[in-house]
Order: sequence, then structure tokens, then C-alpha cells
Amino acid sequence: MADAQDATVVVIDSSINGLYLAPMVAVSLEAGLASGVVAAPSNTSPFTVKRKAFSNKAFSNTVISSDKKVIGLAKNSYGIHENPVAGTIENFDAAVAVNNGVTSVNIEKASGKITIADADIVVSGGRGLKGPENWGMIEELAEVLGAATACSKPVSDLGWRPHSEHVGQTGKPVASNLYIAIGISGAIQHLAGVNASKVKVVINTDAEAPFFKAADYGIVGDAFEVVPKLIEKLKAFKQA
Repeated sequence: MADAQDATVVVIDSSINGLYLAPMVAVSLEAGLASGVVAAPSNTSPFTVKRKAFSNKAFSNTVISSDKKVIGLAKNSYGIHENPVAGTIENFDAAVAVNNGVTSVNIEKASGKITIADADIVVSGGRGLKGPENWGMIEELAEVLGAATACSKPVSDLGWRPHSEHVGQTGKPVASNLYIAIGISGAIQHLAGVNASKVKVVINTDAEAPFFKAADYGIVGDAFEVVPKLIEKLKAFKQA
């Protein structure tokens, strides 16, 4: 399709399919690829884009020198802007090679839950929950908010939660619109993996916890008292 339209720039979203397709499209077009792009090109000669770097702790200005270019957008970087224009729909039948050199080794399917990668809201718990038996309120809060559940590295290391829920620099990066950290002190590795989230909320009994310095909103209090009240208020708000 890009060749048919003689397109020089192809923009791909940050969905799971987008992350998978971007490098394949770039190879097919013999194009340069820049992923994690957070802004419109700052220059077109040379073609320069701003990207996330070092686990979202910094930005880099990357030059794409090839004739054709593929840009992979970073999740939740651009926001929603109204721009009513007339569009057309064209039928497109992609020819996909059967033998593309890709082999599936293992497939893990999430059952009925919002995944961390697709979530606009993430509710995350740490060792302050004291044990896996207390995770019910994390899941209940996530259900009320339509959010994904996550955890800190110590929690997954202890076996309280699966490693697929571990977020942070050594786990899955989070770039949600809202990230709620409950009972998480905020080690630098955890903060590095979640600081791309637009709004960060922390609930912790320790007012000196590092997460309070990075959070947009903080509640100093016992999670076992705060979270049930928060769930109660949210349910009442949704029913109003």
C-alpha cells in the first residue's frame, strides 16, 4: 500500500500489532525505522524525530537518512486532538507470505483481563500489601476503573503475582494515562519504568517514600483503609 501510494513516511501506532509490524514494514520498504517517537518531526532536512531513550529516562533526537521512513509512535504521547476532515475508505488485500521465517515458540493468552500494554489505567501493588491473600482489593479497584493490574519486582520475585505483571525498568514499561501505586516505595528501577505515565498516584503509609517525589498526587495512609473507601466512592460515583 505504501509503495502504491508512493509514500515516503509511514506512521504506525504503539499497539501490540504495531510493535510487531513496524520492523517488518521497514524491512519491506528498505526504510529507516524510529520507534518510541513522542513528537512531530522537528526538522525535515535532515528528517529528525524525538524519541524516548534509556527506559524513558531521557530523549534522543534521531535522524532518519533513508528515502523512506517508518515512525513508530510511543503510547499516549500525542493525546487526542479534534481535526475533522473528509476521509475515504479503500479496499486493501494484503499479500502475506506463508513462509516469512517467523516461528511461534509459545503463546500466552490473557483471559478476560486488560493487559498492561493496552491499559489506559494501571493499578499496581507492592510489598505493602503484605501478602498475595490481600490482592483482592487491588483487583476490585482495577475492575471498577477498567484497569490492568500490575506489581513491583519484589512482589513477583516472592511469587505473590506472576512475572507478567511486573512493571518497572526490569519488567514491563508503563505509559498509561493513570498509574496508581499502592504500597510501593518507589525504587529508582520501578520509577524508571513507569515515569512515562501521564498521572501518577501513590498510596503509602511512609510519607518519606521516594514515590511521593515523583507522583502527581499522594495519599499518606494505610492502603487497607484507603483503598476500600476509594472503591466505595468510585462505585457510588458510577451509579450516580
